[in-house]
Amino acid sequence: MPTPRIFEKIALREGETLTLSLNAAHYLGHVRRMHPGDRVILFNGEGGEYAAQVLELKKEKLTVLVESYQAVANESSLHLELAQGVARGEKMDLIIQKSVELGVKRIIPLFTERSNVKLDADKREKRRQHWQAVVISACEQSGRAWVPEVAMPLHLEEWLKTFRGRGLTLSPHVMNRLSTLELPADRKLTLLVGPEGGLSEAEIALTEQNGFQPLQLGPRILRTETAPLAALAALQGRFGDLG
Repeated sequence: MPTPRIFEKIALREGETLTLSLNAAHYLGHVRRMHPGDRVILFNGEGGEYAAQVLELKKEKLTVLVESYQAVANESSLHLELAQGVARGEKMDLIIQKSVELGVKRIIPLFTERSNVKLDADKREKRRQHWQAVVISACEQSGRAWVPEVAMPLHLEEWLKTFRGRGLTLSPHVMNRLSTLELPADRKLTLLVGPEGGLSEAEIALTEQNGFQPLQLGPRILRTETAPLAALAALQGRFGDLG
């Protein structure tokens, strides 16, 4: 069984003894059933990881010895952000999880005309925290040592007022294809994908007014949980580190 990787948002130093968080202790102690002497890998989102050894496990308290540091160099040179129309239920979790595996560096959840998910201010922050936890879990699984940020959910029009950069809007109704795309010098792209039902014509026009280029992936219409993952994989395959 692979050595578990655990995210701990604390300073990590070689030779240090530390007590892990309750969530980490519960997972390692009760789910993975680890014992003193077992190995674990820790990372804190700053670009590297630390080999550690379990010293003691008592109830919900787990102590480890941080032994050695190793740099992790698996981030893509292609800087991809995903602006995703909020999808219902587990679809959004799936999109976030897989986009992290595909190397996305930031995720912006958006409310659009056809969004079926409505959240007040309190629920937005709770949902953002949930999505950030999905990101962390995906980083633990995929070996990433940098943790992408999930931004606070915004309405599309509100977000576009602050957007700066180069953007792509997925649309099945245009002729532009990935083969015609030229990568900007800074290698930064923001991919915009609508929710169930897609973006309205007015929204697509608004994105074009704000510098977004409409892009068609292929001859078939993809679901909201399929489209961003296919596009990210295609972009990484052509410009990044896949393939």
